[in-house]
Amino acid sequence: NAAIICAGLACVDMQLFHATGGGGEQIESFQGERSIGGGSVSMACKNLARLCHGAPLDDGYMQVAPPVVNSVIPICKVGCDGTGDKLVKLLEECGEECRNVDTKFIKAQRVKDKDTRTALAVLPIYDDGRRGCFFDAAGNSDFSAVEVVNVLNAISSTSSGPSVDFSHLSADDIENYHADLEQMAPICGAFLFGYPHLLPMIQGERLLQVLLEARSGMIDGGITAVDLNGVPEELFNGRPRTAHELRMDPVLGAALEQVDILHCNEDELVLLTGCELDEGGQNEELVVAQAANLFLECGVAVVAVTRGKKGSFVTCNDAARFQRTPMLPEAWIDRTTRVSSVDLPPGTVINTNGAGDAFTSGLLVASLLRHTGMS
Repeated sequence: NAAIICAGLACVDMQLFHATGGGGEQIESFQGERSIGGGSVSMACKNLARLCHGAPLDDGYMQVAPPVVNSVIPICKVGCDGTGDKLVKLLEECGEECRNVDTKFIKAQRVKDKDTRTALAVLPIYDDGRRGCFFDAAGNSDFSAVEVVNVLNAISSTSSGPSVDFSHLSADDIENYHADLEQMAPICGAFLFGYPHLLPMIQGERLLQVLLEARSGMIDGGITAVDLNGVPEELFNGRPRTAHELRMDPVLGAALEQVDILHCNEDELVLLTGCELDEGGQNEELVVAQAANLFLECGVAVVAVTRGKKGSFVTCNDAARFQRTPMLPEAWIDRTTRVSSVDLPPGTVINTNGAGDAFTSGLLVASLLRHTGMS
């Protein structure tokens, strides 16, 4: 019955349908647009809000399902501009059905930083199947670890409540105050951070600082998860990396020991570890396992690799590592699993946008369900 905090990159994705364009200076056209929440925070909120039906944020909503996670708290850079208004609205719409996406912390933060622009991605979708992307990172470029920590502290201070003079209160009044506070305050069980490679001010030691601060404010240290995207291709140097070299990675290295769940796709695994996959070869799964094990050697508890139509691969660390994160399910210790992809009916329209975010959200909620006895 705890909240999940989602922090990291966020933007508005503006999709332009039936776009024309082949270069040059002629006027191009499109037929209609749709704006959706983009980036890690938006995608995670959308998925978690659907997975988590718990205590609502207001009294007007009747609870209809047992709580798994009672609210989702986004932390991202949102400006006081029209795009920022749209992003906040999109985040809140994620939780419309169960009213469990709590945007009050990012609303308070955006008021303090009125000159910030909100990130926007313009995505023309061409009739011939091509997709374009024009991306303005805007405030994500200088979104800092200090800002994330400040919001985490605000969440923690809400949990501890305001300073109150108890001298004139009876014992019953004090007990009732703490009971009311416990009902109102967000009790956090997990922290999901997305796309550190696209956030230059939250990498290395700064990313470690964020994870440590998040862990300090969660139940039993909570569960920390990092979802990767935007790993640069120039990182790949054509040879396998060692665990020692991975610990020296300027973006992830310093933080790996504090990561409980790490998600990457197969391409990102290749770029980060230098492993060479023989597409369809007999040793392909062995190579994936060996590359994922490098992250276990660096202190990650659970490594999940999504492989598109080849399914997914999840491997877990030993008992000593799991003892450092008591919120993780003991049934996962030393476990490895391969999950096949699902065959869909012919003609099914597939949109893979946000597929990795959905996978990570589901795995994170599964890890929080340990108290039910589910493995």
